[in-house]
Amino acid sequence: MVELESAIQNGLQDIEGLPSSVKVYHYNGMDDFCRIIWLENDRLYHSSGASKTKEWASGASCEGRKEHLNTPPPKERTLCTFPHSRLLGDCYRQNVSVNRGDTKNTLDDNDYSHNEDKSEHLIFIIQPATFEKDFIESDPSVRLNTFFNPKTGILVVKMLSPAHEQAVGAFNQMLIQAIKPTGLYRKIQYWGSTTMLAIDGTRKEADSGWSLRRHPPGTPKRPTVVLEVANSEAYAKLRCDAQYWLDPDRQEANVAIGVSLDTKKHEIIIDQWHWSSEISRPTRKTHVTIRQTSNGTTYFDPDPPLPPQLVIPFHLLFQRPPEDHREREVVIETQELVEFATQVWDVQFEQDQ
Repeated sequence: MVELESAIQNGLQDIEGLPSSVKVYHYNGMDDFCRIIWLENDRLYHSSGASKTKEWASGASCEGRKEHLNTPPPKERTLCTFPHSRLLGDCYRQNVSVNRGDTKNTLDDNDYSHNEDKSEHLIFIIQPATFEKDFIESDPSVRLNTFFNPKTGILVVKMLSPAHEQAVGAFNQMLIQAIKPTGLYRKIQYWGSTTMLAIDGTRKEADSGWSLRRHPPGTPKRPTVVLEVANSEAYAKLRCDAQYWLDPDRQEANVAIGVSLDTKKHEIIIDQWHWSSEISRPTRKTHVTIRQTSNGTTYFDPDPPLPPQLVIPFHLLFQRPPEDHREREVVIETQELVEFATQVWDVQFEQDQ
């Protein structure tokens, strides 16, 4: 059995950006795994005050395993109990640049939070052969997003809330509508949360991804644009995920879009990153914060001089230059961003309506 201490110390890159309150478990089979997800989902719901439906529990449908749910949870540790845990969350400050005018800055410690009640991530230590059998060869009865590194045995699980899944679905619709003016929307491949094997042997599921169905010769058959959604408490992890998808030594995407959902108030942050070959790390090209007042007024903060947009360069999505006047940048306009936020909030804060 892989030792927790050794796995964490050898896998710091795998867990960068995670709050130190994230729990760490040994994997002891799918029944035990599914039970933990149910228990952690209850904890996550209880902390947020959100309503829970019978059809949904962190995306989990553990049929045949519910008899195990009343047993005590297994012993676990949190990342803060391991040596070097202070390094967690440093990924963005060290490796991701932010464009602010003509300057490039990194974020400080205030840009991520450690909230033990709000964490949507869990860590499991699992043998590679067991992961292959239970998560690749089999179809787990749990709908989650995962990252796995066979070299360290670290499996990072992200639980999916209704607001999370609403954000993914609404963003996909919004992007396809923005692609339609190019005349190429019927040629788009929707990757969804397909598990992608990286060049370095790791596996990860994005929340969504898009590319042309027919890739140009010599280009990798992978999503060119990926989407990651996370709670605001995992903002640093969201940015580390962007680096993972864009790194040419790992997943080779061209654009990573991060959507951060505040768990306490009506606030959504949308970031867009591109890879910079000059500095060998991502740079942030777009940063949009959408908020809503108590009387239902939606606004952007800070108030921009021009209407905010999310602009995806044509060549980064389609892997070739435009060929006619219709083929141009993919632009998601201000009103679409407002509508997107409203759809997410309607689900996220349903109990307040």
